[in-house]
Amino acid sequence: MNLKTCKHCKEKFDVSDKPKGWMANHSRWCNSNPKRDYYSKNLNKARAAKNNFNNQYTYGAFCSEETREKIRKASTGRQHTEESKKLMRQKALESPHRRLVRNIIEYNGVKLDSSWELSLAKRLDALGIRWIRPDPIPWVDKDNIRHNYFPDFYLVDYDMYLDPKNPQAVKVQKEKLDVLTKTYDNIIILYSLEECEIFNI
Repeated sequence: MNLKTCKHCKEKFDVSDKPKGWMANHSRWCNSNPKRDYYSKNLNKARAAKNNFNNQYTYGAFCSEETREKIRKASTGRQHTEESKKLMRQKALESPHRRLVRNIIEYNGVKLDSSWELSLAKRLDALGIRWIRPDPIPWVDKDNIRHNYFPDFYLVDYDMYLDPKNPQAVKVQKEKLDVLTKTYDNIIILYSLEECEIFNI
């Protein structure tokens, strides 16, 4: 057991089965953290900048319309070289971090991406099943390109991954899901909110 204490709420957590950075994430978003509102406002400001200005995090909310127009013109038609694409892909594969999503739901100090994930998390807790947000799993597409797959839940005592997927996500990610379910026999895809609410081992 590896116990860590939150410096804000003083609650102790066993982080031996949690991913790296879990404790720091809890402390940052702890209800007792006096800077929590500050972090939340900055997060919302960054999201607003992304949404309001053509996905430009840096300049969207903080510069004049003239500067924005210059950036638009300079960016129009530009494409990454194959070398830069390869480098970005390599960096992404080396990173264990999840991609950021627009709607983050916090539940017991863990950031979830959807109401389906929240329902499943509550169901697992109600059943007393230990779960974590796992590290990525590698998979290779039909062009032999390696990618990272981020399952939503890992059941520690069952060596099982759970991933809620709505019909649109299943349609868009068909190739990936086909490869993953054939490669790994411990990945279970949940196709509806009801499956998340009534899940059982």
